Amino acid sequence: NYIDNRNYDFGRGPARRNNCKSGDHVHYIESSGSPTSTSFTVAVQGCSHGELDSIYEALKTYESQELQAENPERSGKIDILICCGDVQTLRNPADFHALNVPPKYKTMGDFHAYYSGRKVAPILTIMIGGNHESSNYLQELYYGGWVAPNIWYMGAAGVINVCKNIGTGENFHKIATLRIAGLSGIYNSHHYSLGRFEMPPYNRGSLRSVYHIRHVDVQRLKALGSTESINHQKPDASTNVNRTIDIMVSHDWPRGIAH
Repeated sequence: NYIDNRNYDFGRGPARRNNCKSGDHVHYIESSGSPTSTSFTVAVQGCSHGELDSIYEALKTYESQELQAENPERSGKIDILICCGDVQTLRNPADFHALNVPPKYKTMGDFHAYYSGRKVAPILTIMIGGNHESSNYLQELYYGGWVAPNIWYMGAAGVINVCKNIGTGENFHKIATLRIAGLSGIYNSHHYSLGRFEMPPYNRGSLRSVYHIRHVDVQRLKALGSTESINHQKPDASTNVNRTIDIMVSHDWPRGIAH
């Protein structure tokens, strides 16, 4: 697994690479930026394919070995983990019929333990859907929702504000907000202009088309990401309402991005 850890204070320092071993897995974690009291430390994971345990373990190791050494006052805390699809949110073997992978790759993975509550994600996790998912479960949360405690699915398309707060009682106040947009699935020209017609149990065709991006969801996302509200008020910088997007998450590789 490759985890890209970035501190979204928008003041980037030189990139650093760290190797964090977790069980039989070695995670290569690149990091940049310098954490501050008002910045978010964000970890970004590509396809996780059900291996949540090793991802969380690697990040906790990274926190203790790297972040705490860099900034002891912040206790080396990672605020958010963003998963860019293919999380494989399998709750039980009955979900295998909605997972489009070859039979040899149909394994339960770790998610079921987080879904049941036997385990709780140690880091707030924000995920979108990819093309290897338990599509029946994600389809139940078309507009987004909690797929497990502390794991939020952004739906087919969505925008959320993540707030950082300090203090308690009368001294409780917000010090920073991160606005994240997400678009689940992959592009397919044959289904892009169609509506959502799929429903379980899926046939061979709908098992694939269910995770194809639709034009209506792109339009919804563009509207949610607008800097103007319905009543055309100007963005409120003090409350971060109607502000522009800080992070855009997709499973498809964005056009125009060069490696």
